[in-house]
Formats: sequence, C-alpha cells, structure tokens
Amino acid sequence: ETEKPRGRGRWILVQVLIWGTTVLAIVGIFAVWANRQLFNPDNWATTSTKLLQNSAIRTATANYLVDELYANVDVAAEIKARLPAQLQPLAAPAAGALENAAIAAAQRALANAKVQEIWKQANRAADQTFVNIVEGDKGVLQSSGGVVTLDLSKIISDITNRLGLPNISSKLPPDVAKLQVLKSDQLKLVQDGGKALKGLALLLTILVPLLYALAIALATGRRRKALLTVGIAIIFAGVLVLAGRSIIESEAVSALVKNDANIPAGKAILSIATEMLSEIAGAFIIVGIPLILAAWFAGPARLAVKARRAIAPFLREQPGLAFAITGAIMVAIFIWNPIPATGKPAGIIVFLALAFLGTAVLRRQTAREFPPEAAPAAG
Repeated sequence: ETEKPRGRGRWILVQVLIWGTTVLAIVGIFAVWANRQLFNPDNWATTSTKLLQNSAIRTATANYLVDELYANVDVAAEIKARLPAQLQPLAAPAAGALENAAIAAAQRALANAKVQEIWKQANRAADQTFVNIVEGDKGVLQSSGGVVTLDLSKIISDITNRLGLPNISSKLPPDVAKLQVLKSDQLKLVQDGGKALKGLALLLTILVPLLYALAIALATGRRRKALLTVGIAIIFAGVLVLAGRSIIESEAVSALVKNDANIPAGKAILSIATEMLSEIAGAFIIVGIPLILAAWFAGPARLAVKARRAIAPFLREQPGLAFAITGAIMVAIFIWNPIPATGKPAGIIVFLALAFLGTAVLRRQTAREFPPEAAPAAG
C-alpha cells in the first residue's frame, strides 16, 4: 500500500469492528440455518425424509406408532371379532404376540420408498401451513383452525393393512393420527418469532459483509493486514460453529432424552437436523481461505513477490484477457458450486464483483511495484 498507515487508535478500531462483526456472523450462521430449515418446505421435507431413512429413528418411530395403536385401539377385540367362536379365547394372547410383529412391520413400512414419500409430503404440507401462518395468511388460519398438524394417518393405515387389520387405523382418535405441531394459543408468539428470525437472517446476511468491507476500507495503510484478519475471523466463525454443533450433539441429547433406548435416535435427529448448519459454517471456512491467500499474495513473502513480478507484464499489457481469465475461473467455480451462495444469483453477482475488484487491485499493485522499463534514448 502506498498510503501511510494511520495511528494506533484507527487500527484498534478496525480490529474491534472485525471481531465484533465476527460475533454477528456467528449469530447470522444460526439465523440463516433456522430460516432455511423452518421456512423452506422443501428443505424441511428433505430433512424429514433423511430422518426417516435413519435406522435408529425408524425404530423409535415404529415403536411410537405401535404404542399409540395399542394404547388407543382394543386390538384384542378386533382380532376376537374376526375369529371363530371356538378360537376367540386366543384373541388376547394373539394381540400380545402381534405387537412385536407390528413393530417389525412398522419398521419395514417406514423403510419403504412409498411410505417415505407419504412422510415427505405430509411434512412438506405441515411446514407450508406453518410458513403461511407465520406470514399471516388469514385463510390458512381459518381452514386449519390455527393449528399445524402432521398427518400420519396414511402411514398408520399402511402398517395396519400389512398386519391384516385394515379397520384399526380408522378407529384411532384424531390427535393420534394427526400430531399437533403448533397449537392456536402459540400463534402470536410463533408469528412474531418467525418474522423476527426471517428479518434477522436477511439483515445479517447483508450487514456482515458490509461491516467487513468497512473495516478493510478504514485500515488505511494496513488494508492487506485487515484483509488477512478478516479471512482469519471468517474461518474462526465457521470453526466455532462446527465445534458448537459437535458439543450440542454430544451434550444436548443426554440432557433432553431420558430414555437410554432413545439416545441413538436423539443423536441421529440432531446430527441430521444440523447438517445444513454444518454446510453454512463450512461455506464460511471456504470463503475465508481465499481471503487469506489473497492477503499473502499481496504481501512481502519472497515467493509472492516473485509471482507478482512474473505476471506484471501480462496484467499491464493484456488487461482484457486478464479479466476474461478471472471470469472463466469464476464460472468454473459457479459450476462446481462448492457452497450454497455460489449457486444463487445474488451470490454470483457478489463473488464476480469481488473477483473483478481483486483483479483490478492486483493490476494496480503490480504496475506500481514493477513499472515498464524506460524506453532507450534516441541515437
């Protein structure tokens, strides 16, 4: 940099701004994850299907469905009604023996692709109702009675049909076949919280990059060091969230799940539910790495100086081709799509702008460091 570094106070302010923004970035990671998970029915349905594809969760779900079936329907009476008079005394023992068979049948049913698709559609419908309620859709409030339910009746019907008891599922109480996810007395709180969450996710997605850019702009004479610090801070935020996810998975399950038999399912639920959180944190790490590399390449390291000297003539004499190469590299990255942002229009625009800005800054630096040799004097 050609500008003279400002005072120590300015540099302290830049450091405070960078690390204060990093705290906001960590909050933003969780806000964006919750927003994408809760307010995108497709994401919710996909995550729910992944949950059901896990064997531990299927086992716990099968046990729950069969327990509810036996708790709310007199299975022995149903069997007795189908038996000849001389065999009716065997109905009760048969019902007990059938319970284990029912659990096994439920596990097979839940592993079936058709049943998993029913599960996926039921979860998508429930989350869409939730989203509509948060967004204040009056029609949804009236048609659903202000309650979000997860309809399991088709899945229970499939299980009972496999057991040869097709009439049992129709006799289940509505609150068993349709799980209440959200009750009417929770609507105001959920609507306010949902709107706040969506607003926070959007605000921090815009604010965090702007604050990092402001910190670099304020670091007059130390912008390369500021860029390096921003890269380190971004990676730190991603690593901290990944570490937090690991701690939550190991500690929260033990605290929340009281039945030891359900601990494997609880761990699987947390792991699958926070996969997207891990992806967002990983994206921060991926973004931070090129920032550090850019700061190093612009610095005094011998290899970096040698590389800048080698490309200086090309950058000076072929600016159009230099920007074209930058664009081609970015297109390859967008096709690769290593992080969610590189596949979205807003992300593509931002990353293209940053790449072209970086190319312009590099051309300016190499032109200053390695000017063209003076033309020889006329004879």
